[in-house]
Amino acid sequence: MYDEAIYLLKEIETTDEYGDAEKTYEETQIHAQIKSISQTEFYQAQAVGFKPEIKFVIADFYDYQGQQLIKYTPYGQEEQIYTVIRTYRQDTTLEIVCRKGIE
Repeated sequence: MYDEAIYLLKEIETTDEYGDAEKTYEETQIHAQIKSISQTEFYQAQAVGFKPEIKFVIADFYDYQGQQLIKYTPYGQEEQIYTVIRTYRQDTTLEIVCRKGIE
């Protein structure tokens, strides 16, 4: 059920030896179930300017600490980075609805 590995990305801003800001990401691997976006949800989101593309469902909402980026590699495809649009907690599970790309 929760058989897909995804990586929650926490942005960490550091400074290099020249004083320039650098962004790196701390990755936390968890397992999720992948779901499609429903037709109703898709059109409602588009009406307010969002384009949801994928939904990750994780078994324990405590695994999610507000990260805004998720890395996922669909079977046989290239690695993708997704930006979180919204989350929805239901009992102990958490749905994370995302769009492709980084803001």
